[in-house]
Amino acid sequence: MNKIETTLENVKKDIARFYKYNLHHFIVMNAVEAGDKIEVQWFFNEYAFPGETICIYAMIKPDEEVPSIKDIIASAWVAEAELADLMNIKIENTSKGFVLEPDFEGAPLRKKK
Repeated sequence: MNKIETTLENVKKDIARFYKYNLHHFIVMNAVEAGDKIEVQWFFNEYAFPGETICIYAMIKPDEEVPSIKDIIASAWVAEAELADLMNIKIENTSKGFVLEPDFEGAPLRKKK
């Protein structure tokens, strides 16, 4: 797997420069707690055999807003909505209530303090 670091300021530009719809499949978006920060990850796989997996990631503070990539990859809204619900991450133009009830308090996949 090839892992590429970016920042919140550059993530949209970096993904737009990298992603080619005919070469890459957007697999999923993930988030992992890393101490007092969260590593937000966007996973892609190459269509060509054997197909390398590429992870573009950014380290964020829990209260920072992550830019949406829906304008680059239309199907990304599903992964963004899941993370908004399950990790309680703020994602640009994404509302809670896709996986969980909109008024659900908490984040089921976040570590308990």
